[in-house]
Amino acid sequence: MRNKSPREPREPRESTLASGWTVEEEGQAPDPPVALSPEAPGVVASGTGEAESVRDLDEIESAPEPRQQLSNGALVLLGVIGGLYLMYTYVWMTWAQYYSGVNTAVAANSGVIGGALQQVVFWAAPVAPALWFLSAVLLNRGRSTRRLAVALIAGAILLVPVPMLVSSGGAL
Repeated sequence: MRNKSPREPREPRESTLASGWTVEEEGQAPDPPVALSPEAPGVVASGTGEAESVRDLDEIESAPEPRQQLSNGALVLLGVIGGLYLMYTYVWMTWAQYYSGVNTAVAANSGVIGGALQQVVFWAAPVAPALWFLSAVLLNRGRSTRRLAVALIAGAILLVPVPMLVSSGGAL
């Protein structure tokens, strides 16, 4: 059995990609560039006899490049710090529920506006870690991973649940 040399010309074969297309020989010149059709303005005549809109070609050429994906380390960082923020939210929520009776008594002596403001601030603490995580991720989309890491680590330090660090007898 004789092996064919890759230099020998091959016959064109039918492609299964799309009807009307054929596989060209390696040495064959490409089709001439696309020219404007004289029949209709704004329409481009291709070598296959089909016409395409100039606007469609511009949209293809100006399509945005896909965003770069996060690395494995960045995904692990998001998972670990996201879990930490979830734990912070749970701790703040349990402490807010535990002290809700005390807060209601203090807010009753603060007047109408003072009581409303105190309730808002008191219940904003459990929501703060989740809001920080979401805002850090959304505001740093498309930017460097280092900037996202700094924002998440800063939030992890700033949002530590203080009641978790303080025991009933004082600081740990």
